[in-house]
Amino acid sequence: MAERTLAEQLGAEPPTGVAALDPAHQQDLADALRAARRRQAAALAKAGNDALKFVPALLRPAVRKAVGL
Repeated sequence: MAERTLAEQLGAEPPTGVAALDPAHQQDLADALRAARRRQAAALAKAGNDALKFVPALLRPAVRKAVGL
């Protein structure tokens, strides 16, 4: 998979101060942003699965399907 640039990840041009950074530093920032988003997605998925523990076992498959887990 091709690495996305910082502008692609932000969905807009980076702020002036960030745009003035060396391209290697911009790529480091893009990599850090990608890693943070992956950690956030994993944490959200874990929270969703942990919340299902409060749903009766027979209803869990239906609730999972309804909320997209």
